[in-house]
Amino acid sequence: MQGDRMTLQKTIEDFLTDRELNNHTAKTIRTYEQRLRYFKTWLESTHGVVYVDDLQLIHLRGWIGYLQKTPTYRGKKLSDESIHSYGQSLMAFCHWLESEEIIEKPITTRFKLPKVEEKFIPTFTNDDVQKLLDACEVSRDSKPHLYKALTARNKAIVSLFIDTGIRLNELVGLRLGDIDRDMRVLLVHRKGNRWQQVPVSRNGFKPLHEYVTRYRPLLAKQADVEVARKDDAVFLTDDGKPLAYWGVAALFRRLKKRTGIDDKRVSAHNCRRYMATTQLAAGRSPLDVQRQMGHTSLKMTDHYASLTIQQLQKSHEKYSPLRAENEIASSELGEGYWTE
Repeated sequence: MQGDRMTLQKTIEDFLTDRELNNHTAKTIRTYEQRLRYFKTWLESTHGVVYVDDLQLIHLRGWIGYLQKTPTYRGKKLSDESIHSYGQSLMAFCHWLESEEIIEKPITTRFKLPKVEEKFIPTFTNDDVQKLLDACEVSRDSKPHLYKALTARNKAIVSLFIDTGIRLNELVGLRLGDIDRDMRVLLVHRKGNRWQQVPVSRNGFKPLHEYVTRYRPLLAKQADVEVARKDDAVFLTDDGKPLAYWGVAALFRRLKKRTGIDDKRVSAHNCRRYMATTQLAAGRSPLDVQRQMGHTSLKMTDHYASLTIQQLQKSHEKYSPLRAENEIASSELGEGYWTE
């Protein structure tokens, strides 16, 4: 701040503090910080803008144009989805500036984010799911004394993703005290700093129970831990430490290579999509699926609920207007009020 004028750097810092006070996750705050710092650097070097009250609509549009034309350090241009996401971060910051009356005139009313093409994202089939579970087996050559423990851990992880649809961050954040063995329920830390009970089916809970009771203690011993406490992480690495986000991501990269599934994404998120798609197709209430996934609106759930082509074919065959049983005889329509 210089005199009564606030710099972009100071307002960004204040914005991030506000996000923290409103219980946004550390990952979300880090994303805001990285993207807004990138925007500030571009704005200063391109337009010489340092103070927030000099920010204009033309700068917001220029930033999106810059992202669309400029390749990343890998030499590739950002995808439409990434540019849209960058724009959403900037939009959130500008809305905050307006609501806090840091800038006098609104600048977002005529700022439109570029449209994103809705791409078809194929989800798993039942055969794919079986392949993923079969591929969870760990090589006997590496640490043979932990072979069964790591295999059981991997199967429990994949089974939970497929059965419950929880997010990757939610799974690595599970603690032993978050598992209700009697009710088969997980206490999950959702987005927005919300806690929610998520049910697990019998088939989904069995691999988790086997891992926690029989094999997790073997992994814990690798870190010289003999006593399990309720705040201890559920999933551990081969050296007994809590399994991190990148460890699960690496597991799915190995699963993709072993299964040979190359026509779709092999990820925790696609397990989540599979859960939503199959449950909605089977007739589960959309409201129940919404709560299972931790969404705040049905619109978000609908985004994941794209039916497979087989399900569309089945429903179309049933309701096709050319089916004889769906045709209504003209005699059943009754008489109208017309004379011709």
